[in-house]
Amino acid sequence: MIVAGSVLLAAGCGGHGSAKAEKPTVKASSTTAAAAGGKPVAMTRAQLDHAVIADGDAAGWKVTAAKAASGPVGGARMVADKAACQPVADALSETGAVKSVAAVERSAVAEDRSGIMVRVRLASYDGDGAGKIMADLAGAAQKCKGFDGSGSGGKQHVGVAQYDAYLSAQTSLGFRLTAKVGKQTLPIYLDVGSVGGTVEYLATFNVLGDDPGTGSTTAERQQSVKLGAATT
Repeated sequence: MIVAGSVLLAAGCGGHGSAKAEKPTVKASSTTAAAAGGKPVAMTRAQLDHAVIADGDAAGWKVTAAKAASGPVGGARMVADKAACQPVADALSETGAVKSVAAVERSAVAEDRSGIMVRVRLASYDGDGAGKIMADLAGAAQKCKGFDGSGSGGKQHVGVAQYDAYLSAQTSLGFRLTAKVGKQTLPIYLDVGSVGGTVEYLATFNVLGDDPGTGSTTAERQQSVKLGAATT
């Protein structure tokens, strides 16, 4: 989703808007088909394509897929200089300690010229993969205050703080990150939630560099609702 430096590169793209909405009433559940032993079966690429936000799902937002959307989702892993922070670095990059079975990615740009953009990634995992990711992130939320990350996009410092998560998922965490590359600083609101064996990664930032104040946008909330509906 967001490899080192790619968020800052996005600041050069057009992107707008941050309409907010009330917390969705649809609650995500874990009724995705389960394998023997009660563990969720990983969603396929086709199922994730059905569950990810599409253009027209959120009023006032333009949703697009990457040009290579039909190919594999994945990239260089961001490596944190502190082990306690690696789960956060993994959530910012497309490759982590737990390999996904399938993944899809979208970008949502609001249309009111305020500069807000949401990067969306849904990834499905076998067995306890999603649970491990959320458990590792919960540990990082307690121990990680910031790290220096390196990857194919160069090096950057990322400050880490928690903020109240809002996703209607079984388990969710919210982070306010501050990415710094050189003299440029970009606040990023990272919301991560799991539903069965699927994890949704949603990052909200302002391409103009301003602080969006929250990840609670209409686009993010609609994505959470749509994933919940696809897994019930």
